[in-house]
Amino acid sequence: MRFKSQQQLEEWIKRAKGAASASVHTAGTVATQSNTVPIDPAVQRRILGVDTALRCTGWGMIDVRGNNMKAVDCGVIKNPPQDKVSGCLRCLAGGIREIIQLYHPDIAVLEGAFYFANVRTAMILGSARGAVISVLAENNIPVYEYAPRRIKQAVCGNGNASKEQVAIMVANYLGIKTDALALDSTDALSMAICHAYELTTAGGLSLPPEV
Repeated sequence: MRFKSQQQLEEWIKRAKGAASASVHTAGTVATQSNTVPIDPAVQRRILGVDTALRCTGWGMIDVRGNNMKAVDCGVIKNPPQDKVSGCLRCLAGGIREIIQLYHPDIAVLEGAFYFANVRTAMILGSARGAVISVLAENNIPVYEYAPRRIKQAVCGNGNASKEQVAIMVANYLGIKTDALALDSTDALSMAICHAYELTTAGGLSLPPEV
């Protein structure tokens, strides 16, 4: 399902809001081809999405088998505003370790790096991403990344969708209520959903390369 305008997306959301679930559509593929062996859709995989930030990192986890997706859990890793960067990175890495030990994900998904005019902001976000990726690498969990627009396109059919619209679509696909969830958490769940689509597209042969 693809929407040509923001208005079409909003009209569709109004009609679909309140539904417990929705049929899974197939997301578009990418040009990069990194796999040579088709992925077995009968194998269940647990996907962890991480919306990385220094002060509030959202995470969300789903189980996927073929076109069937089920929410596992989600939440945020928060750091107080007064904490030093080094302390925030330590807390972030520790939080990701706890999630891995508790839920044992098979795959992790992050948003692709952003470009900032402010060099300090870019460095801080890069440090946070590095802390997360290093913990995932320690646990031999493959990491994939997608551009923010591509994630919104896969989940909402519109790369310009708002965070609130993403949350509504996540609730629709997973059959859960997201009203009380942080938008950072629903963004993380949308990353996991995006990768789940890619696993079922052409047998996963068009997955992006691992980070």
